[in-house]
Amino acid sequence: MSSPPTQAPKAPKHPKPAKAPQPSTADAPKAKSAKALKKEKRAAAVAARGGSEGGAAAADHGSRSTVPGAVDGAAGTAGSLPRKGPAAPGALPAQPPVPGPSAPRRPPIPASEGSTFTPSHSTLFFSHLPEHRPPHTPSAFATAKLHPLIVRLGVLMSSGELRGANARTMAMMVAFREVIREYECPDQAVLWKDLPVYLSPMIAWLETCRPKGVGGGNAIRWLKSEINKLGEQEELSEAEQKDYLVEAIDVYLRDRIEFADQVIADNAKEKIKPGDVVVVYARSSVVERVLLQAWRDMRSQDPSASFEVIVVDSRPLLEGRHLLDSLTSSGLPCTYLLLPLLSSLLPRANLVLLGASALHSDGALYSRAGTALVAMLAKEHRVPVVACVETYKFGERVALDGVATNEIGQGAELLDSPSPVTGGAAKAGNNLTPLTLM
Repeated sequence: MSSPPTQAPKAPKHPKPAKAPQPSTADAPKAKSAKALKKEKRAAAVAARGGSEGGAAAADHGSRSTVPGAVDGAAGTAGSLPRKGPAAPGALPAQPPVPGPSAPRRPPIPASEGSTFTPSHSTLFFSHLPEHRPPHTPSAFATAKLHPLIVRLGVLMSSGELRGANARTMAMMVAFREVIREYECPDQAVLWKDLPVYLSPMIAWLETCRPKGVGGGNAIRWLKSEINKLGEQEELSEAEQKDYLVEAIDVYLRDRIEFADQVIADNAKEKIKPGDVVVVYARSSVVERVLLQAWRDMRSQDPSASFEVIVVDSRPLLEGRHLLDSLTSSGLPCTYLLLPLLSSLLPRANLVLLGASALHSDGALYSRAGTALVAMLAKEHRVPVVACVETYKFGERVALDGVATNEIGQGAELLDSPSPVTGGAAKAGNNLTPLTLM
């Protein structure tokens, strides 16, 4: 008998190595967008510059840098907000937030709490306007670059003894005429190239004493253009070139100011009829010329004809008083009042004559403070307004507001009120009684 074949014993099975758990796609970090990376780089750059500078810049400009975990307004998540309630046992007390680049900083505390800070005009709305300061004449003479006549002219302009656009422009051109006469061109130099350099410090000095305005600026540009024309006339000697400039300045003053005022007076006097009431504001040389010429011509044709002038004035300069003296000395009947009372007499007026320092390209009239109020009141009462302006005062600028090109005066002058003893009542005599309002 054959025995059944025996089977070999099977080898024990070894356990298979456990597979490493694969990370689920839900737990895998997502790739950051370019916008998020840019924000992180910006936050890192702000932090690298220092918390103080970054915080100050963020507080000043109102911009908030986004960092991981920071709250941006209402867009923050609930997990990033500090929760109120009982602290967990063993937990550390909550620390106050540290001001970072995105946290607004508190304003610095003054060194002395008792001191009060009075903001000046430079920190408010008028920082772009020139501030009137008396000129420092010793330093002007020490530079040895300014002619004594120019220094004297700057002092007169700054002190207010020389007022009016025409008066200042004529005095400036006359001073430059004398400077050119005494000028001597250095050796190895050309007059038309060296003279503008010689005049530049003087022009800058006058600008610091008082802004030259549109008329003065146009006159200076014209003078420089005349100097440049000498480059085309190289055959002239130095004396002939200076004589040419001196004569050109005389022609400019004659044609652009003196003859222009005469033409304006001839045309404006035709608008004044016998029995009219003319309103003027402050003092203008061309308006004064118009009134005096109209009065003389009207009285020469008819001795019984007449018209009345209402002189409106305002503090602190009270320039209308000088105009009042000039008109009354010629026999012209006048009424003098201050600007707040203009609306009471304007309804019986027939014409408003105004002078100006400049006329901009958009039609805006640039004149002393209070001119706009006179013009608006005249419009409300349907009274025609005529502006007397020479062509050399025409400017190419556009005035968008009434503060852009103003000059800052002394505010204390508006607060000084004349007393009954030293004011106008004492000067006028004993026939006037000061009015006291309770």
